[in-house]
Amino acid sequence: MITLLLAAAVALDPGAAVWKSAPVRQVALYRTPPLYATDAPAALEIPTAQAQVVREQGKVVLRLEWRDPTEEKTAAAPDGFADGCAVMVPAKPVQGDLNPSLQMGDAQNPVVLYYFDAARGPAVMEASGRGTTRRTGKAFPARAARSGPNWQVTLELPELPAGTPFSIAIWNGKQQDRDGRKYFSIWYPLP
Repeated sequence: MITLLLAAAVALDPGAAVWKSAPVRQVALYRTPPLYATDAPAALEIPTAQAQVVREQGKVVLRLEWRDPTEEKTAAAPDGFADGCAVMVPAKPVQGDLNPSLQMGDAQNPVVLYYFDAARGPAVMEASGRGTTRRTGKAFPARAARSGPNWQVTLELPELPAGTPFSIAIWNGKQQDRDGRKYFSIWYPLP
């Protein structure tokens, strides 16, 4: 992937012209198994997402796009769940070839999540293993839009060195995705 340099404020618009020329990486998504006894197995309705990256001095803007014909923007009902996405990166530089666990890192290799929920907006989270995810009380710049049946979400992250591993997750509210019930990718290097 080639990295483009521009103003982060421009890149934060999911429909900005810069995204038409930014290289696209197709990211395969995998389903987590059911986590709760009441969860029925979920079909692989969202098999891929597209990831694009542009850089500005001190910032990385990542744009995710995926097909989801239904739009869940509220979690108000007892069984309602909102659509969402996240980018997970190591909390500290990776040493050697071993990335943190895809199950939210571990005690020696914690992770930071830049999470966007269609009902609640953006939140920064931290984790050091499965079941340890916690909100930090911080937000970050993010924007979301719909284009036909697709979600387009831009997430502004701090500057991260090229090669930093990132993983994405997608929550499909229609499938009652929440917490660890989601779509996820393997690690990819940031350009």
